[in-house]
Amino acid sequence: MRAAVLLLALLSACASEQPVRISAYRDGAFSTSGIRTYALDKTQAGVDDATARPLREALTAQGLQPALATQADYLIKLGYATRPQNVRVQATCSTAPEEACDDFAASTGFFERKRYVHALTVQFIGSKTGATVYQVSVTHADRDPAGSAALPALMKCAFNGFPLQNAERRELAGCD
Repeated sequence: MRAAVLLLALLSACASEQPVRISAYRDGAFSTSGIRTYALDKTQAGVDDATARPLREALTAQGLQPALATQADYLIKLGYATRPQNVRVQATCSTAPEEACDDFAASTGFFERKRYVHALTVQFIGSKTGATVYQVSVTHADRDPAGSAALPALMKCAFNGFPLQNAERRELAGCD
């Protein structure tokens, strides 16, 4: 009997796929109507071409066009990181309300293998005001410590249904 319970616990730990969590903050001034332009914030550390490429592709698919930073409607900031799930992150969400941020609880199962949280945040900063007018955050936990493989899928999730409504939160099995 003990062996059956142990096997059941082990199988349920392996089969439990965690959802993709998406949350958004949207200011009333954010608009995607008409021709909108963007510039990527090049002052950010850790944002290289491999990280920025999926973002540029997603923005282009939404009808946004690249421009010089001095002429763009929005300055885009990108944050992307992978961390062990048992490392908790408590960070401010810039000007977005705290409920627009998301995090995963640490795994507590004895038989669970180590999981990693991949977190993506894309901020749209209004060029005239300097304020965050739209922010979308996406998190997903899996067993892959290499964050580069998760980035395209997270980017797809971030722009699925773009733009999301203010304080909208979703949990999806995937973004396909």
